[in-house]
Amino acid sequence: MNAPISPETLSQLGQQARDVLLSNWTGQFTKPAPNLYPHQWNWDAGFIALGYSHFDMSKAEAELRHLFQGQWSNGMLPQIVFGEEKDARYFPGPDFWQTADVPHSPKGKKTSGITMPPVHGFALLEMYKNSDDPERSMQFLKEMYPKVLANHRYLYSHRDPNEEGLVYVRHPWEPGTDNSPTWDPVLESLDTAKLDIPPYQRQDLSHDSAEAHRPTQTDYDRYVYLVDLFRKNKYDDEAIYKECPFLIQDPLFNGILAWSNESLIEIGGMLGEDVSDLVAWNELTVYSMNDKLWNEETGNYDAWDLANDQRLACNTSSGILPMCGLVPTQEQAEMILLKLESSLYSGTAENPTFWCPTYQLDQKNLDYEKYWRGPIWINMNWLLYRGLLRYDMVEAAERVRTDSLQLLANHGFFEYFDPRRNQQGPAAYGTKQFSWSAALCLDFLKEE
Repeated sequence: MNAPISPETLSQLGQQARDVLLSNWTGQFTKPAPNLYPHQWNWDAGFIALGYSHFDMSKAEAELRHLFQGQWSNGMLPQIVFGEEKDARYFPGPDFWQTADVPHSPKGKKTSGITMPPVHGFALLEMYKNSDDPERSMQFLKEMYPKVLANHRYLYSHRDPNEEGLVYVRHPWEPGTDNSPTWDPVLESLDTAKLDIPPYQRQDLSHDSAEAHRPTQTDYDRYVYLVDLFRKNKYDDEAIYKECPFLIQDPLFNGILAWSNESLIEIGGMLGEDVSDLVAWNELTVYSMNDKLWNEETGNYDAWDLANDQRLACNTSSGILPMCGLVPTQEQAEMILLKLESSLYSGTAENPTFWCPTYQLDQKNLDYEKYWRGPIWINMNWLLYRGLLRYDMVEAAERVRTDSLQLLANHGFFEYFDPRRNQQGPAAYGTKQFSWSAALCLDFLKEE
């Protein structure tokens, strides 16, 4: 286990985290990182706003206001709201998405045409709890509540065709875990030699991230093929549903949705709003996740491939993170904790790990350095931490928190980290000065 981190180190870490956020602030929103991600990302903004709420509530509020300026009229909150920086190098940019003239897209803001995990309900409630000005924060709740609710209504109206309470994602970028091994069976069924893939030029490999750590060119071909399918269908949800080969009910996405539903129910109660739709949605989501996605044999939640009506074994941490939304029963949560404490996530006495790898350690295609195929991400650790606390698993939650802070203290605010405690070489990867790593560090530090 970790030796205690000194109070001086923790104090320095907090100041460094604040500096990262402020250095990535554009005047309107916060870039996820200085170079690789020059625009505003959906779930990043939720985590970032939560971080700001510990020291600058005006920026926390501005972060969400700017994001929701990109909300579509049908309620969808897009994955990216593009900034105005003329020479920002990012693919795919607004010209590739081609959303400007399609129905529902916002006027005056350029956005992508997909969404991301709906973290904003619980981010909003956490911001309120962190505020030292209840009257101002109540006004912000009144302003934002209908916008966040509209996003949830969009998801249940347009992404739940069987009315199961299980929302599907239609692109690997939507659940945020881009190249997760869970998507492999579906993506590998798309033969790129037979697909009509438009020309494109990646920009991610020209920045400070190693090519070996990023999604492959074949991955990107498939990503681009799906975006092109959406463009051709003018981002019409019904038309896309009929054609799209990637329609997956993801346990992470739906677990986050459950937590934000619950938070909106609380906020709506404070505001005197009718929350009956939210209550019905959430009850159905929790029921269906346990009825359809829970795997009693493995002790986690699997994904479901709607296009082929089949279970997708989810051997990633996405399968245990529905704890954050109070989805498992206490008994199921105990099974998840046993899984966490086993060699599947904790390693062995000879090769112990920090918590929590994003992929089970027994998997043959585990990669400690490659994006979502094994490394630790601070946002996933934070979701796990909050989930464990919700089941009164205080000791385990503290281990996640201290492991996260140790990684940040050892290496800085990188995008993701090697989980091996005995790793002798490089152990932090992706881009530097990563905003959500800094933002969630501040939330971890509030417990000190």
